Amino acid sequence: MNNIVADLHIHSIFSDGKLSVEEICKLLKIKGIKYFSITDHDSIRSFEEAKNNAEKFDLGYFPGIEFSTVHKQRQVHILFYGKKVEGIAKELEIRKNDRFLRILKMVDLLKDFNITIDKEDLFFEAKDSESIGRPHLARVMVKRGFVSSLKEAFEKYIGDDKPCYVPKKEFSVKETVDMIHKYEGIAVLAHPYENNVVEFMDEIIGTGIDGIEVFSPKNNQFNIDFLNEKAFKNSLIVTGGSDFHGDGEYQKYGLNESNFEQFYNIWRNL
Repeated sequence: MNNIVADLHIHSIFSDGKLSVEEICKLLKIKGIKYFSITDHDSIRSFEEAKNNAEKFDLGYFPGIEFSTVHKQRQVHILFYGKKVEGIAKELEIRKNDRFLRILKMVDLLKDFNITIDKEDLFFEAKDSESIGRPHLARVMVKRGFVSSLKEAFEKYIGDDKPCYVPKKEFSVKETVDMIHKYEGIAVLAHPYENNVVEFMDEIIGTGIDGIEVFSPKNNQFNIDFLNEKAFKNSLIVTGGSDFHGDGEYQKYGLNESNFEQFYNIWRNL
């Protein structure tokens, strides 16, 4: 795809990326990208820095998030693009609290094995993270000498189906799409060929998504043609991005001027 001007799928250090927001913006400017969105996983922590650096590097910025959802026991990622980020921030805080309560339940179960974990230790371990998860709990267990390794913590206590495991609350595609629309955002199915989500594309489209991420390094030309046709037949917008995490050299993937104009026409009317 030639003349790419917009990359609407990038990750920073605020989720699982390796580059800071400033480093990303500097790189995009060098590569000739004019418009971008940083779509960190279930996080808005990049928003303020992205806005400021967009001005610094003269780039167009669109706030975005990549939400983790589940459909038929399979991971499905839904991209949010929107302006009403305050409401989305509240929803993310609720999800964050749910994740923390899950970990506290595991902490209670660990007491049955004479393993006592202090909440303050968990807070300290996760101080640079968006939320507290099992890896943080496992690291505290190692530091306190209850287990010799992270592997032991998971294999004996907190791994899936182990005695102290508590399932996490999963959010469906429909719940997430409805939440995005509640705050007048754009809901886009990310990289449909990952986890073979494409197998139930019609069901995902039926949840009310607004678009499909067609242009991605994970899609070959056959995939792109198929997704383009799906989008056209269902009156959905097409989006695209590099899904860049800072590993290796940046490769330009995203939207050309024509496709970006389609996205922008939806955006400006939000």
